[in-house]
Amino acid sequence: MRYITLQLIMEYLERFGWKNYEAVNEPSEQEGIIYTGWRASENSPVYMLSIDPMIEKKCISFRTQSLLQAPYRDIPKDCLLDLLLVLHWINFRIIVGKFSYEPVRGEVRFSIDLPIDENTLSYAQFVHSLGLIVEIVETYVPLIKKIKEGELTAEKFIQHDLRGEVLLEKQNLSQSLKDLLKGLGRISWN
Repeated sequence: MRYITLQLIMEYLERFGWKNYEAVNEPSEQEGIIYTGWRASENSPVYMLSIDPMIEKKCISFRTQSLLQAPYRDIPKDCLLDLLLVLHWINFRIIVGKFSYEPVRGEVRFSIDLPIDENTLSYAQFVHSLGLIVEIVETYVPLIKKIKEGELTAEKFIQHDLRGEVLLEKQNLSQSLKDLLKGLGRISWN
């Protein structure tokens, strides 16, 4: 049995080839937190991620930070309703993980929270969670931004999703995850 510590998470990140991260001790907690991020390509946005083992809550949380800012007072009501509907729709479809919305600051984030009742996390679980975070964020955030800007409606988004145009339930890794792994030198596409 391997207990979840910052050291274990750092070992998993290094083993995966993820070199840019910062491990930070939290004053009120024994296990600390890791801050990192990724960029699928030079033209892609940078997404920030925290990996937080919360032993007292018996879970580990993979959380993105500030994917989008959409304070409810600053965007048209129809865009806000579309945004909320799409976030709920995506949460319904993806099963693992969730998008959340904090209305005052307008922060949209995505997280995967795994129970760790036995205080363990395998490398396979870690890689699976990291891959899901990247794939879901890279797939959906650009579309969510279009909804916030009024360039896409919830109705059109859901219709496209039902036709499989935004489908996450596919066998192959998304191109963004492939690009990320290639950038990390983890795989070759010869």
